[in-house]
Amino acid sequence: MKIVLAGGGTGGHFYPIVAVVEKLNKIAQEKKILELKLYYFSDSPYDQTALFDNDIEFEEINSGKMRTYFSIKNFFDVFKTFFGFWGTLLKIFSIYPDVIFAKGGYLSFPVVLAARVLRIPLIIHESDSVPGRVNLFAGRFARRVAVSFAEAAQFFPKSQPHIPRRLWSRQ
Repeated sequence: MKIVLAGGGTGGHFYPIVAVVEKLNKIAQEKKILELKLYYFSDSPYDQTALFDNDIEFEEINSGKMRTYFSIKNFFDVFKTFFGFWGTLLKIFSIYPDVIFAKGGYLSFPVVLAARVLRIPLIIHESDSVPGRVNLFAGRFARRVAVSFAEAAQFFPKSQPHIPRRLWSRQ
C-alpha cells in the first residue's frame, strides 16, 4: 500500500502526520501488511530524523502562498503554484498512491488538486477550530475529514470528527 502525506512544512502540520504514520505502522504490523510505502510531500523535510525513523520517503514540491492581502509576491506565487501543481501531479502520477493524507497549508494545495485530478482517495485533517482555505477546498471532495474540534465539523459535508493521537510509550 502506498500513501502520500502532505503538509505545510511547519511542526503544526508535520507532527500530526508523524502521529498518523506511527498509528499506520502499528496497524500494518498487526494486520501483517508487508509493504507499506510512505511519501511526505513538502518544500523541506522539516525533521529528517522523524522521517527516517518512520521510513517515510521525502518528495520536494513547490507552491505559492495564497495571501488574502495585497503583496507583489502574489503575482509571482500564482506562477509558482501553477508550475508546482504540474510538478506535483507528475510525481504523484509516477507513484500513484492508494490514498493521500493532507494536513492543510499552502503546500498541500497542489497535492489535493492532484488527488482530485487523478481521482485518488483523499483524507484531510484539520486541527484548528476554523478550517484553512486549502482544507475548505479539499473538504468538498475528500473521502474523509478528520477534525480536532467538533466546531470544525460544521464546515465540511458529512465529516466524522476524529482526533488522531500520538502514540506515547511509558517508560
